[in-house]
Formats: sequence, C-alpha cells, structure tokens
Amino acid sequence: MAATPSAGDRSPARWTQNAANAIIGFRPVFQVVTRDSTGKPGRIMEGSLRFPITATVNGVETQLAVVPMTFQATLPTNVDATQVADAFVQWGNLLASTLIRSSASDGYAPT
Repeated sequence: MAATPSAGDRSPARWTQNAANAIIGFRPVFQVVTRDSTGKPGRIMEGSLRFPITATVNGVETQLAVVPMTFQATLPTNVDATQVADAFVQWGNLLASTLIRSSASDGYAPT
C-alpha cells in the first residue's frame, strides 16, 4: 500500500492498495482523519475504506460494486494512551471474530 501522509488536522492520511488492480479507480482506498473534539478532552478520529469489487466481464475489467465502510471514535486525552490503544485492540478483535465476519458475509445481524 502506498501512503499519503496527513498535512494536519482535518487532512486525511490515505493508503491505496496499488497491487490490487491495474486500474486506479478499482483499487481499495483507506483514509484516516483526526481533529479536536469540541468541548471534550479528546480527539475525533474518522476512518473510511472504499473497497471495489471487480470481475472480468466479456474480457473487460468491470467494477461490479463498492463496499464502503466507515468508523468514528472519540479518543479521550485525559486517560492513559495505553488504555485507549487497548480499546482499539478489542475493537479489532471483535471485527475479526467469526461471529461478526459471518454477519458481514451473510448481510444480517447475528441472531
């Protein structure tokens, strides 16, 4: 993935998975942007992933769909950074869990 660094608050850092496709518009793109939290001791972090789904149709590389994913978090600045990092580890573990991956695959919330 190639990275474009953030130029500061409200300017996204951006990564593109260049090896995914020869066509630039068909490559997955992930970006993260941060800013101050108004009236709260924290920083707001927003991230998004644009994941194109492609196939060769009649010999032509074609975009069939795009899976857009987003997240937003308020990162408290009045607690130990290790505790905030642990929250992200737990969130990542949850997203990687069989239950949530199955739900994403099926398109339905767990029952």
